[in-house]
Amino acid sequence: MMQEQDAKQLFSVRKNAIAKEKRYYNKFIFNGHFSVFLVILLGAFILGYGDWLKSIPKNINYALIASVIVAITSMFPLRTLLKDADRLFLLPFEKHMSIYISYSLNYSYFARVGLQIIMIIILFPLFYVLNNKTYDFYILFAVLMLILPYVGLLLKWQWYKYRLESWSLHTLLFILYTSSYYVALDAKQIASVTSILLIIGLVMLLKAQNKNQLFPWERLIKSEQQHHMNYYKFVNMFTDVKHLKETAVRRSYLDPLLGTPKSKQFNENYMYLYLFKRSFARGKDAFNIILRLVLIALILMFWLNHPVVTVIIGSLFMYIILLQMAQFYTQQAYGLWPQVWPSSDTKVIKGYEQFLYRLMVIVGILFVIVYVITFPMYSYFGLLFFLVGWLTIRNVIKKLKYQEALLKD
Repeated sequence: MMQEQDAKQLFSVRKNAIAKEKRYYNKFIFNGHFSVFLVILLGAFILGYGDWLKSIPKNINYALIASVIVAITSMFPLRTLLKDADRLFLLPFEKHMSIYISYSLNYSYFARVGLQIIMIIILFPLFYVLNNKTYDFYILFAVLMLILPYVGLLLKWQWYKYRLESWSLHTLLFILYTSSYYVALDAKQIASVTSILLIIGLVMLLKAQNKNQLFPWERLIKSEQQHHMNYYKFVNMFTDVKHLKETAVRRSYLDPLLGTPKSKQFNENYMYLYLFKRSFARGKDAFNIILRLVLIALILMFWLNHPVVTVIIGSLFMYIILLQMAQFYTQQAYGLWPQVWPSSDTKVIKGYEQFLYRLMVIVGILFVIVYVITFPMYSYFGLLFFLVGWLTIRNVIKKLKYQEALLKD
């Protein structure tokens, strides 16, 4: 029988394995360039946030907006660290898996509670200013932000065990979280803790109903695999991940960018440009990450009310977007098509360079439009976006040529 010590040892081994893997990949993620980018981005955010707090726009329900955002961040995923083989090898210990789950609940909470603490710190200056420099009510809000996610995890476990749908749980939690946070921020009433009592009541009710329910192996294993795969997709933008399964998505709105090449372009001189464009437009990972980076950049450029800071932010995002696409080269250049139709390295690099320049132009135009709308008198500063993009591409291509030369040796 699985005793407490056995469950603790099994979970500890898996947690250490995950931590070791993350330490390995973090070396590639938080390299010198990306760390400098994050520091500058943090400084720009603090500067813009401070200026914005001096003249906060009126007639906006900040309590409701903050409640909705925090309700979303409060939905912690349930991380069990279960593997596909567990449905077979741990099946004899099914009745004793509750001990293992208790460790996974604690792990799931502490793995994400840092985000809640960051949100507490970010939102405090806003509501401190809005409420005439008082903060007693905010203590209640902060306590709710730390307690609600944990009781939500308890409910999620019982919900899954009872074989209920995920969407219904997320809808219920979103309503309870939002209402609780809103009452704490807007009405400043102790009644906001009612949501905690309601969730605990639901946990106790479902727990009583789940006494004879079997362990939901399939659901928990599938959920854990999905969480781990999402992490691999993120890391894959910085370095190669062997465990990643590539998927494709049809985006019909991008079809105009993927027209059938003319007959004279059916050769190795144009093959790789088309390959990179199509892989990017149809790929699920690179496109989504670049889209998120562009949207974040546009929001910050609109929000920061300083021409120099805004142009620095735009240039940094141009740099980081093109730098992240450097990993896209290795995913495609050493894939299936180069083996089916072998071509010289110079053709592959040339096609990749052409693809990067096209991406730079699209992103640069978006940045310039936003910059011109925000600061029409300093519109000529927008040329810096293209200059940074051009220098970044030159540096990336130079490194690729050097790496290919080393491989030949």
